[in-house]
Amino acid sequence: MSEPTLKCRHTGQDVPYQIHQGLAPMYVFQLNEQWDAEKRQILRQLMADVPAAADDPNVLFDQLPAYGLTDFHWSWLDKAFAFRSDDYHWFFLSAQGRIQATCVIYHPKESRLDGERIFYIDYVASAYWNRDRPNYVKQFGNVSRILIAHASHFAINQLGYRPGFCLHSLPTAEGYYRYLGMIEYDADADKENLRYFEAPPDIAGKLAGEAQHV
Repeated sequence: MSEPTLKCRHTGQDVPYQIHQGLAPMYVFQLNEQWDAEKRQILRQLMADVPAAADDPNVLFDQLPAYGLTDFHWSWLDKAFAFRSDDYHWFFLSAQGRIQATCVIYHPKESRLDGERIFYIDYVASAYWNRDRPNYVKQFGNVSRILIAHASHFAINQLGYRPGFCLHSLPTAEGYYRYLGMIEYDADADKENLRYFEAPPDIAGKLAGEAQHV
């Protein structure tokens, strides 16, 4: 079976990628180093584009979503130490020697639809160079979707759950989860007023099917 590929929007070439399952510290260290370097570069761009952001934290914070930095305060090293028990599973997508996206799931979670066991996406994120920002074309698209599909396939085939998953969305990502066809619920006061979304069996099963050739 041929290796799956991503289309590089910078070169137009098809680039092979791999998915790694499991919390390997080497991948976390690699992600942390690579993503932090890109984050610093984007912050420099933001402050050059919006000089007031260098002096006013409110201006800086207001600009973060437009530059793909809503999660700029996340520490993946801290998350690796906090979420390393057996009820968590980590997935990393790598290509060209860089971590292109990561996903952390928790299981089991009770479905709001029928009470069946599904999994919960604690975190899913693409590398900063794979996000939109002013005057920049992201390198690879759909990397988060690929990992969600792989996690769905894993939960069905390795954990024995019916198709389905849920999450609390950052405000900037809500439109994406609506696009996927997930069911939207009210904001959850126990989760920083983030909105809860759940993928019904047909949507989750379709996504899992996308991962069968990976």
